[in-house]
Parts: sequence; structure tokens; C-alpha cells
Amino acid sequence: MASCAPVTLAFNSIEPEDCDNEKSPVIFLHGLTASKDYWYEIPQAVANLTRRKVYMVDSRNHGDSPWSDVFNFDVNVDDLLLFMDTIKAPKAILVGHSMGGITSMKTALRAPERVEKIVVEDIPVTSINEQTVGAIRLKLKLAKEAVGMMPDGLSEAKARQFIIDHILNGLPPEIKAVTKFDENGNLIPLKKTEDGKYTLKANLDGIAAAVQDGKNLSSKIEGTYDGPACFIYGMSSPFLVKNDEENIKKIFPKAELVGIEGATHTVHNDCCLEFLAAMLDFLHEQPIIY
Repeated sequence: MASCAPVTLAFNSIEPEDCDNEKSPVIFLHGLTASKDYWYEIPQAVANLTRRKVYMVDSRNHGDSPWSDVFNFDVNVDDLLLFMDTIKAPKAILVGHSMGGITSMKTALRAPERVEKIVVEDIPVTSINEQTVGAIRLKLKLAKEAVGMMPDGLSEAKARQFIIDHILNGLPPEIKAVTKFDENGNLIPLKKTEDGKYTLKANLDGIAAAVQDGKNLSSKIEGTYDGPACFIYGMSSPFLVKNDEENIKKIFPKAELVGIEGATHTVHNDCCLEFLAAMLDFLHEQPIIY
């Protein structure tokens, strides 16, 4: 597994008016090709309801964080630990979707003294199967094609829709059926290029190279983390987290599994309130008042 010096991650933060600085902060970690904006209003709600400071970070090769030729899920842990040192957080609660969930798990296993709890959204502990990795490769290929084909003069919203349409039109029916894009386009964060067009706010070439061989993307998740862990998964997701329950509980013996009906892989997008309620229930914080 290639390694390199950790990079300084870009981030946003929220500090509620009645913040309890004795509590560990909550750090949100996004999925592949997304960004720190991917969490919508969830971080603000968590900050308000838990009285904790909340951070949302961009992983390397994503959003506003530096690009690097080295990219895998292990160096993401190095980056996160450096970030925690930078914000002077001895411990944190980690909330991660997909790739971010892997970072959460790996950080808890490597540095358990730095992790109070983890919330893992829709990712198992066993290796992702080749079919799923192939679907990721195809989506990245289609996204890159769309950027290259994009007509001149499109607004940001229309550029994003152009990319989404091209991806969806190129997916086989079985993958398209479980692929959703949010209305605000936070799965497709964009930036303007020098020629006035839009491209993804992510290092598509670096990410695509990393997923060419799933074995090089992440070392095996192994060891034991005895702290609290919650695995929230979509009951309509192709990642089939429930089927991995036995393996999850070998590594995370205190793990709770919460399935959300009607949700695919992007649980916090598909069923935002249900995701937030499950997370706050696990954190034993003030419940949501509907």
C-alpha cells in the first residue's frame, strides 16, 4: 500500500452558541468524489442538538483539499489524524459515508485512543466485491467523458445535470436502479476551469487510477475496536451491509446495525431524518422533536 506524507485537509466547521467544549467534536467524512458540502443540513442539526463542535472535511483529491498522486484509504487515515492534531482534538466522534466510513473504521482500529465513537454509513468491513468496484470505475469513466463532451456556456446547474444525465444514460439498468443523485448536486461538486467550463471538484484521474485495482485501494480491515460503533445502512443498497453483520461484530464487538427502509447507498440523502434520528439515538444525545 503506497504511503506518503499526510496532507492538510480543507474543512468547514460549526460551533453552536451553547457549545460544550468538554465534549469531543464530531467529524464528518464524505464518500468517493463527493465533498464536505455533501452532508446538507445534518452537521448543523448535530451541532445544535448535541452542543458539540462539528467539522466537515474534504479528503485528499476531493473538494478544496490538495491533490496527490498517492491515493488510497490508508493515507486517508494519516490525513485525518493530522487534521485532528491541527484542531487540537485528542478524541473525536467520526461519521463517515462509504469511503469516509472506511476511514472511520481504520482510524478507530489504528488509533482507538483518538476515537470516542464511530458512525459508519453503508459500507461493510469485508472487501468490496469486484462487481461494485467495476460500477465505481464505470461511473468515474462516464463522469470524465461528460466533462470532456460538455457544451460551452452552460450554467453550473446545467453543467451538473449534463454530467448526471450522461452517467445515468451510460449505466446498465441494474446499476442505474440503485444510483441516486441529490437535487442540490452535492455528489457532483463542480468548479470552473480557465476556459469557463465546469469540471468535477475532484481529481478524477487520480481517483480512477486508484480504483483500477481494488486491492491497492485499501488494506484489509482487521483488528478489534472495543468502542461504540453504529453501522447505518440502506435496505435497498447494493452494499448489503446486513449480510456482513457477523464480520462486523468480530472487529467491532459493540457494533449496532440500523437498516433504513427505502434507502440506497446514500442513506443520509435518501432518508435524511431517519439517518439523523438513528445517529442521535446512537450518540445518546437529545432526540429530534418532529
